[in-house]
Amino acid sequence: MNTYTFQSEDLLRKIRLAPFKNLDMEYLLSGEEHSETLLFVHGLGANLSQFEQQHAHFSHVYKVLSVSLRGHGSSKLKEPFSHTNFALDTLAEDIIALLDKLGITRVHYIGNSMGGNVGFELLKAHAGRLQSFTTFGTTGKLKKPGFVLGLMKFVYRLMGMKRMAKLSATAGRSAYAKAKIAEMIAQTPKNTVLAMLPVLGCFDYLDVIKGSRVPAMLIKGEMDTEINQELDSSLKAFRERGNFTLKELKGTGHFTNLDHPELFNETLQHFLQEQSLHKQD
Repeated sequence: MNTYTFQSEDLLRKIRLAPFKNLDMEYLLSGEEHSETLLFVHGLGANLSQFEQQHAHFSHVYKVLSVSLRGHGSSKLKEPFSHTNFALDTLAEDIIALLDKLGITRVHYIGNSMGGNVGFELLKAHAGRLQSFTTFGTTGKLKKPGFVLGLMKFVYRLMGMKRMAKLSATAGRSAYAKAKIAEMIAQTPKNTVLAMLPVLGCFDYLDVIKGSRVPAMLIKGEMDTEINQELDSSLKAFRERGNFTLKELKGTGHFTNLDHPELFNETLQHFLQEQSLHKQD
């Protein structure tokens, strides 16, 4: 398998922190000479390094931006930790603040897992900032029983992040994916995960999907069993509203872009090219 990873020293040179009132937000921006922007947003426990291969692949044609959401990577809160600081709409507003700071008006949004949830929040409150919306490892509606969420929190408290990193790595379908997942999860503070679990266990964006007109693509990892069994209502809502593409990528799981970077990049590139053609029409 070919890879397009940056050399680590190149990444270190490009990573920046954007200071806000209560947050220093970590971001990586490449391909700055181009006009249209791709924004990649990670899931729970990950960080902007999840998308290093997308930076390398797409920055020849697009401006490419990835972020570490608050409490992830080096994005640090400047105020005392509180679970109330981790609402999904708050994470979405962090992104809007960063786009404003960078002078970026609109983006092609690509979100994985929790990053997809944050994208739904942007569809709800800032749809005009999105040229297109792509999500993978995400569903538009989920309601986990309270006892399941309680059990998940108990396991994280009991095991700690280093052991959870090893366990989470099994979600990867390749050696590269497993190593990257473990690396990211091990770096994430336990408090961040514990604050986000209840938020990510119960949500409903079906009306947001139906009311949106932003061109959308849902990438379905063939082996992402837990999310795939929750997708029926989301797919129904997307199909009812139209302007929607569904792509299933064989042999991939929850972290599709890590499991098969080339196939993921090719799929996203084709979708973006379609949007460009429609724009010319």
